[in-house]
Amino acid sequence: MRIELFPNQEQLTTQIVSDILHAMRERLRFNFAPTGGSTPLVLYQALTPHLHNNEQYHHVHYYTQDEIPLHPFENDKGVIYRHLQRHLFEPAGIPDERIHPLNGSNYSQAEQQILRDDGIDLLLLGLGSDGHIAANLPGTSFDSEARRIAVDRKNPALMAVLTNEVGDIANVPDAYFSLGIKTIMQAKNIFLLVTGEKKAPILKQALEGPLTEAIPASILRLHPACTLFADFDAAQLLTKNHGR
Repeated sequence: MRIELFPNQEQLTTQIVSDILHAMRERLRFNFAPTGGSTPLVLYQALTPHLHNNEQYHHVHYYTQDEIPLHPFENDKGVIYRHLQRHLFEPAGIPDERIHPLNGSNYSQAEQQILRDDGIDLLLLGLGSDGHIAANLPGTSFDSEARRIAVDRKNPALMAVLTNEVGDIANVPDAYFSLGIKTIMQAKNIFLLVTGEKKAPILKQALEGPLTEAIPASILRLHPACTLFADFDAAQLLTKNHGR
């Protein structure tokens, strides 16, 4: 894993936007898998003006990594797609034909579609406070592929997270969807974006703790082309020499 550390989010954002745009220009077709969540919103705000009405990025296709549908509409665009539509796709003017959402209608064919499209060129990840990546929660097999994940309604922590995502407990779906860890590790390049002191403990576990399915992000250390972009606040607990 390559480590890039920055004193503040502004410098981090400037560098990662530059690196994403450079990567996009390197191929005739570029397959980009952005992530949901709040961490990349500043990044998307900086990235979208470069993409909007810019022909040199019209070859870029976008793949969603996971989806939380609204009950009972598993085959429709859910919370993750709507989040990315609001913050990335719409501001960047991305047409529907270049967006490939993951949902209940296509998750079983997602691996084949990505393979047919020559793989994901760049996959952007955030880091969950429990070490999850995409919707691969602690305990997910490192060999997992794209799948439907049944909601455990007896898990109060999970139900609280899902209720917050969908807005009301009546909207909590019976299942959600995610690319698997094996799928993620097959991406040609991965950018892991981590900011803020609240993420410092889990970043330390992911980078310096044991390689374990209890911390799904720990597997990223084995990816041949994964780059961590972190600010000093997130990296403050790291004890090994990571080039800071």
